[in-house]
Amino acid sequence: MPKPRNNLARLKRKSKTSNNTEFTQMRLRFPDRLNIVSEGDSWFAYPPKWLIAGKPSNLISHISEWTRGKANFYSMASNGDEAVDMISGKQKHQLVDVFRWHTKRNNRKPVDLLLFSGGGNDVVGHNDFDRFLNSDGASYTTAEQCINTSRLDRKIKQIGLAYQELLDIRDHYSPETIVITHTYDYPFPSLVGGHFLGGLIKTQAWMKRFMDEVNIKEDLQADVIKIFMEKIGDEILSISHEREKFIVVDTKGTLNGKSEWLNEIHPTSDGFKEIALKIFDKMADEFPTLR
Repeated sequence: MPKPRNNLARLKRKSKTSNNTEFTQMRLRFPDRLNIVSEGDSWFAYPPKWLIAGKPSNLISHISEWTRGKANFYSMASNGDEAVDMISGKQKHQLVDVFRWHTKRNNRKPVDLLLFSGGGNDVVGHNDFDRFLNSDGASYTTAEQCINTSRLDRKIKQIGLAYQELLDIRDHYSPETIVITHTYDYPFPSLVGGHFLGGLIKTQAWMKRFMDEVNIKEDLQADVIKIFMEKIGDEILSISHEREKFIVVDTKGTLNGKSEWLNEIHPTSDGFKEIALKIFDKMADEFPTLR
């Protein structure tokens, strides 16, 4: 068991924690820091290629380095999380507990900032992307024809309602907390999935393989993906016009080519850094001590 002084020094050095007990200790030990929580999908949690070692491999691994020593940073994000799942069941209760912690004793600070990433996993991958495609791809001449619009639009509304629910939870339990999110970017159709430990662990790609199955032409596939991403982004941006303390960083169009994508839906480390810088700039606008 580490000595208390050594444990304090270790906590002080950490850029972030994924352990709620550690986060509580950090909030108690370093009350003058900002309290930042991140909840989201693989854009917040994608692992490095050696799983526990490698370049920063997601938005939070970049951002938390820039906030080191200035913020108590708790990452709740998990690969594969859907927006709808994050505001229901166990994950909802965990988030509410973090939001309510400051109300249980005097002189406790609330969560200053919630970084949120959600919506992408609700539409890509197995049992999702395929059912938003029409089945006679060979006959289609436009990207719009390839998409089952009524199904996709219902899903987009569901994503929007998940964001509204998140903000309702925030308003009720921690109304001073600012929420910042993003709008992803435009991935390129690819059969490249996840690749870890030198290829010992692989995952399938998330979109192109389903478009190939229904014979959607190669020259339409990027535009099909763009429609999906535009719909997600537009929905999230529309919510920002009606809700307070909810900031959407429009990150679509940040990356400039296939070389900035590690696989079909995740940027490279440098690609994530470009997007993370846009988010961090907005964070620093709201919290100048981060600069």
